[in-house]
This record gives sequence, structure tokens and C-alpha cells, in this order.
Amino acid sequence: MILDALRIIEGLLRGESFEGKIYLDRDTHMITFKAWNRTAPKHQKTKKLADLDCGWMGETTLHIVKYEKFAKNLGLRTILGMMDNDNRQAKETLEDIAMIESV
Repeated sequence: MILDALRIIEGLLRGESFEGKIYLDRDTHMITFKAWNRTAPKHQKTKKLADLDCGWMGETTLHIVKYEKFAKNLGLRTILGMMDNDNRQAKETLEDIAMIESV
């Protein structure tokens, strides 16, 4: 507890800021500061499986990820057709990967 307080005081003297709560401890009747030791969220690494005509497909440890991007000026029918082509490519890629892994 004292080491944490010294670390916090040294950090404050260096100009750092700390998030946390300060309160009066009911047992010791001393003012206590409890820092919120927050860490940045860890993003999963995405392994690219295939490039599609209008995007890409990848996998994380838990998910298959598919990203597509279309220009708005192409028109609805063209975009729907391109989506179908990308879905077909993605399905074929997954089937190929499944076949390779089963061998």
C-alpha cells in the first residue's frame, strides 16, 4: 500500500495523472487513494484469408471477418451483384480452406 502511494506521488511529481477514487477507509480511518489500473482493450489480430473483389476476408480466434466497400454511385443493382460475387468468393475460400485442413 505504501509502495503504491510512493509510486503515485512520484508520478504526480513527474506530471502524470491518475484516475481513481479517494475515500476515507472505515477500518484504518485514513484517506486512501485507489487507482483504476485500466489497460487499453486488446484488439484481436486478424489473419487475412483472401482478397475479394470489393474487400477482404480474414479470421480471428473467434470469428470469420468479411469486409466489403462499395461506391454509392454504382447503383443498387450493380452493388447487389457485386455483393453476390463477393459472397460466392468467400464461400469458395472457406470451402478450400476446409478441404486443405481435412487432408
